[in-house]
Amino acid sequence: MSGELVVGLGMCTPVGTSTRMTLASLRAGLVRFAETSVKDALGEPVRASRLSLLTPSLSRTRRMAALGRQALSELLPLLTGLPGGPLPLYLGLPEVGMGAEVQQESMLADLLADTGGRLRVVKTYVAGRAAFFEALTAAQADLRSGKAGALALVGAVDSLGDPTSLEDLVSARLTLGPVNRDGRIPGEAAGFVALARPGATTSLGLEPLGVLLGTALAVEPTPFTQQAPSMAEGLTNVLRQLRQNREAGARRVDGVLACQPGESFWGTEFSRAYLCNTALMPEPLCVEVAGEGLGDAGAGTGPVMLGVALHRARWKQRGDRRTLIYGSSDGGRIGACIVELIPRN
Repeated sequence: MSGELVVGLGMCTPVGTSTRMTLASLRAGLVRFAETSVKDALGEPVRASRLSLLTPSLSRTRRMAALGRQALSELLPLLTGLPGGPLPLYLGLPEVGMGAEVQQESMLADLLADTGGRLRVVKTYVAGRAAFFEALTAAQADLRSGKAGALALVGAVDSLGDPTSLEDLVSARLTLGPVNRDGRIPGEAAGFVALARPGATTSLGLEPLGVLLGTALAVEPTPFTQQAPSMAEGLTNVLRQLRQNREAGARRVDGVLACQPGESFWGTEFSRAYLCNTALMPEPLCVEVAGEGLGDAGAGTGPVMLGVALHRARWKQRGDRRTLIYGSSDGGRIGACIVELIPRN
């Protein structure tokens, strides 16, 4: 296997302020869905999945910075002592038009405040649930070309738990409740993945956790925001790219993780794309949806689900090591990857 290697993880979610806590909570089925002070059109409290350590009135920008700083703190010891200059960071962020406006420069300054200059932001990817996969694809290309050196950090952060974002979602009738029985529960999350070039882990003294076997990107011509029937052309294209990927070896995956909220639109989208790509899918089909445990954590879902993929592969059956992860944004940007567990000796 010649794919890039996952050598570190950092997470912060409403169900855990570290990777270990988050993964253990998700495996146990714990959730943090709670009523907020924001009301829907019928006067009912809107439910959200929010980190209880953060003040409810904090802005979206400040919530994202706090979540991201905590997730990054897990990886700072790994970065200490590495040779060379600042590590490149590829960062996924929320798509425009969904929730409160993010003050990107302020958020990035706050996010990197504790890193001591050990990171440099290469680029941000404003694509919602697809943002992490766009960042992952760029980092993968730069690692292969040598532009990124031997190690890169790929992450994503988002929050829809601030009052303004919650009110925007209510106005759009997207929240789950009496007004919309097919709605979503707003959430928040941050996650970072340390990715190394093949062959570099020994010299860096790092232990690989998993291998990235392929990434793929596409755009859906009739996305969720258009409120029109979709034939899932974008997701079908993404899955086809992965099915034909040489590094993945045309082998079936053992499980599927979706970075989606719980609306029926996303289930229909996947079903249509699945029918055109059954050769890639596990038998029997097994799909786990992020919205069931995290709510809609937007851009922040991708790195968390990658961690879930490696975690679940350790406690499921011995052969269940390969996982497909995908994210589809409301605006139609779609990304996916296949990651495989590297067993520990």
